[in-house]
Amino acid sequence: MFSCLYRGGITIPILSRTSFFRCVHSYLPSMGHGRGRMNPTNGHYNDKDPAVEMIMRRLKKLASGALCDSDKAHQQIASTSEQPELREYAGLRLMCPSSMKLRNPIPKCYANMSVRDGGKSNVMVGIARTVQLTRPNDFLAVLYGLSQTSRHDVLVVNTGGSTRAVAGGLFSEEAARRGLSGIVVDGPIRDVDDLSPDIRVYSTMISPYAGTVQHPGDGIDVTPVICGGVVVNPGDIIFGDADGVLVGSAKTFSDCLHEAENIMSVEEHLIDGMKLGVSLHSMMNFNEHMMSRKEGKVSSLEFKDRNTIKFTGLDPIHLS
Repeated sequence: MFSCLYRGGITIPILSRTSFFRCVHSYLPSMGHGRGRMNPTNGHYNDKDPAVEMIMRRLKKLASGALCDSDKAHQQIASTSEQPELREYAGLRLMCPSSMKLRNPIPKCYANMSVRDGGKSNVMVGIARTVQLTRPNDFLAVLYGLSQTSRHDVLVVNTGGSTRAVAGGLFSEEAARRGLSGIVVDGPIRDVDDLSPDIRVYSTMISPYAGTVQHPGDGIDVTPVICGGVVVNPGDIIFGDADGVLVGSAKTFSDCLHEAENIMSVEEHLIDGMKLGVSLHSMMNFNEHMMSRKEGKVSSLEFKDRNTIKFTGLDPIHLS
């Protein structure tokens, strides 16, 4: 994926891939992956707020890669700007892609079909509703949490180190009936072949053994949880596609929207060109940029037909 580095007339150097993935490994070792409990937070986003609804509608048309590219640019701005409002950018949080897996991907031929709210059917966007299990391998708290959810919610569960499944086909079908956008479980699920195709289901593990249903837990949205190695607060926006799951506040996602939309527009234009037989390299100043970099000169890789978008010339480029 390309990185959009142009914002308000400023070209921003790309962050290294190491910096980009630093959030993936924020496992809070003192708590332990899949076992963390956080302190409650005050305040929840109103998912019926027109501004939040607009953010989610726009997100449904995007991809995680474009959002991550926009996030990198904003993080660079935050690290160099002298303006307090820009330095306060919180950033998106990426759940560990090596463990948090999409368990019911839909066929590619249907992935980009429009759904009722104008988005893509393979994208999960919703408001986080958090559940923390108080007893490993007991999913009564998950069943209760599901009973408290509604349209556009994403049920986010920390299983406390469970080794037995806390959700499966029946839960996914009920979640679809309620209009949820997805279920994200830090721990095991089962019935992978029978998960509802109408919502996205992610988990870090699979087990055919189900847990018990004896411990009701503390309730829903009582506390933030650690899921996929990152903190998820009740009311956060959750974005997921086949590449991964992103977490952030409504404000953070709002900050990323414009650049992410611009990136996707440019990439669609590049793809259209290649389908017409035009090479990717010829649509950029690739030869000039390569020569300049070999000579040690400062250079930016640019898309020739869109002056408002520039790509980095300072770090290694990984073209998709």
